Amino acid sequence: MFSTSEGNQAVVKVLLRQTRRPEVGDKFSSRHGQKGVVGLIVPQADMPVSAQGICPDIIMNPHGFPSRMTVGKLMELLGSKAAAVQGRLHDGSAFSGDPVEELSGILSSHGHHYLGKEILTSGVTGQPLEAYIYFGPIYYQRLKHMVMDK
Repeated sequence: MFSTSEGNQAVVKVLLRQTRRPEVGDKFSSRHGQKGVVGLIVPQADMPVSAQGICPDIIMNPHGFPSRMTVGKLMELLGSKAAAVQGRLHDGSAFSGDPVEELSGILSSHGHHYLGKEILTSGVTGQPLEAYIYFGPIYYQRLKHMVMDK
């Protein structure tokens, strides 16, 4: 940005941007304040994969949900998955979004489990995992707490 100061001197402000790969110890957060730290980076070939061939970018420890009670994050995942299979946008605001029953019906009508859960296949063994995994698109952002800056 180019401007002049009160003393009529030229002022140039430069904003720099840097692309960084996540490292172990970097901090991320969802829209709902569910913060987390990268604990392990695994090659994509070793990550679990869905029947559609979708591999997760992030696997979150589910023990944070009961203590933080971030139900909005679960609703965002369900709504964004329903919107993705339907090819439309989803209103994710607090009091005007689609009810769970409607989102579940959309998923069921497109051949998915009504709660958004899926059986994933292990990338290491090639065998199905022994549990349904709540799996879908959700927004995460990087926080300023990065290992490279410390």
